[in-house]
Amino acid sequence: MAKLWFKFQRYFRRKPVRFFTFLVLYLTAGSLVFLHSGFGGQPAVSQNQANPAAAAGAPAEGAELPFLSDFHLGRGFRDAGEASSIARRYGPWFKGKDGNERGKLGDYGGAWSRALKGRVVREKEEERDGSAVFRGCFRRPDNLSLALPVTAAMPNMSVDKCVDLCTEKEYPLAALAGTACHCGFPTTRFPLHEREDEQLCAQKCSAEEFESCGTPTYFIVFQTQVQDNRCMDRRFLPAKSKQLIALASFPGAGNTWARHLIELATGFYTGSYYFDGSLYNKGFKGERDHWRSGRTICIKTHESGQKEIEAFDAAILLIRNPYKALMAEFNRKYGGHIGFAAHAHWKGKEWPEFVRNYAPWWATHTLDWLKFGKKVLVVHFEDLKQDLFVQLGRMVSLLGVAVREDRLLCVESQKDGNFKRSGLRKLEYDPYTADMQKTISAYIKMVDAALRGRNLTGVPDDYYPR
Repeated sequence: MAKLWFKFQRYFRRKPVRFFTFLVLYLTAGSLVFLHSGFGGQPAVSQNQANPAAAAGAPAEGAELPFLSDFHLGRGFRDAGEASSIARRYGPWFKGKDGNERGKLGDYGGAWSRALKGRVVREKEEERDGSAVFRGCFRRPDNLSLALPVTAAMPNMSVDKCVDLCTEKEYPLAALAGTACHCGFPTTRFPLHEREDEQLCAQKCSAEEFESCGTPTYFIVFQTQVQDNRCMDRRFLPAKSKQLIALASFPGAGNTWARHLIELATGFYTGSYYFDGSLYNKGFKGERDHWRSGRTICIKTHESGQKEIEAFDAAILLIRNPYKALMAEFNRKYGGHIGFAAHAHWKGKEWPEFVRNYAPWWATHTLDWLKFGKKVLVVHFEDLKQDLFVQLGRMVSLLGVAVREDRLLCVESQKDGNFKRSGLRKLEYDPYTADMQKTISAYIKMVDAALRGRNLTGVPDDYYPR
């Protein structure tokens, strides 16, 4: 043994570079083991989550919950891979785990045709063509020179020419008015909230027969690829916040998107109960702070236990259609942030087991926050998507930040961010069986009754029937 040790010493004495390389590798391995030891934990689950009806106080009349008899939602109900992706941080930021974000958006996209003739007007869905986004037909603003400061006459008008001009001038809006092209920003003088009948803008472009270029009274408006920088500045709170405000949601209900909107609207970073390295790299700098640091405007959380809820002074509770939320979270779990679960996962045992475990949690999450939350503002994902200006204003008001309308209008033009799952790939069938639908419908009725019992607006009509 002594001879072996002597040879070992002599080997490294002759080759000091090898010794230092060995030392670096040894220390690196030890660091990785240390970091890995801090990756345990997962969102807490209240005892009531095993029985949503108990959390609500009483079951909805006539509601049958076939999955509840076998459902035991405790800390070990998720598989190990899922548990590690949502590790709770009890200490500094580096004790987190890079996990996949839960908040996913609904589908917004869709190809469009510039020809207005015979086109169905979709009030709440923007349509894209190449590098421009069609915003709609709008009446000429009262003070044109202030609302749209750049104007150019274009005898041979086309959509591309006007969009290219405004892009070159670095304006996010291009408004076509017959043979005139106007460029500017969305402002209170031209908010783009009152769309007109597109037939009022149906005047052919002089350079493109199958395009409409609007009229001197009714403008066709496109959004260019120019970023509206009026709402892009973000920073940490200048002083430590005296209260902790939660941005609470069930996984898959759009939490990350809501954080994106809040950061743009307020100019302050949002924090998280967890740590997701991929979100930090995408610009969510508050992700690195401990959730109790007091430097962020609100805290993302999926927790629903009494102790975890009562740790917050107020909350924005984001609720989404469970059918959409479950599918979004399933795609996140098996496909990543903006990916999709494979066909084999939908057809295999993973999907039924997922619905069996997560559907009750969708109900108990809302019921727990309504029961234990100190000051809860309920926002429905569908309402936020359809009426962003009003709903975001409500959210910002709870956060106690004074925001100018022009900044909220800027947020509208930048609302998508980088967190939208493409709508190009969709299932060709409904993955929900009749039994699943029956169970989920009972949970929807339970949550609706709980909301109405607190004099709040019930769930949107499109939650059911299926």
